[in-house]
Amino acid sequence: MIYNKDLLIISVKPKYAEKILRGEKTIELRKCAPKKVGKDDYILIYVTAPVKELWGIYKIEKIIKEKPDTFWENFGEKTGISKQEFNNYYKENTSAFGIQLLEVKNLFKHSIKLANLKNMIPGFTPPQTYSYIDKNLISYSSIKELLS
Repeated sequence: MIYNKDLLIISVKPKYAEKILRGEKTIELRKCAPKKVGKDDYILIYVTAPVKELWGIYKIEKIIKEKPDTFWENFGEKTGISKQEFNNYYKENTSAFGIQLLEVKNLFKHSIKLANLKNMIPGFTPPQTYSYIDKNLISYSSIKELLS
């Protein structure tokens, strides 16, 4: 099911965001799955400190849920991390979740700094892991054009 009103925004550490941009990481790992988005919805990638910028909008291929061992067997090479990092991340979890990105490319000519994001998206604060934004609240035309 596709929820067109909500836009997912996730926080990603700079080293992993760079791998996403290079196409080396096509699955973003999470300990819990976002519930308001699915296939063909869009996701904003916010890069955490010290960068503090929005780097791009990507289309979601699918949300994956597997047992950690099965997840690694099926998708490990797409996660952009080592098996040891993966095991450390999911060490106390019985499920592993991933957001598979369909279109992995930066769609902005320039990244959008946090101060500007707060002006473009009323009430914006960087998410701890992920959050949702009502697309109708976005006032930045470049983002709106990419979503239509």
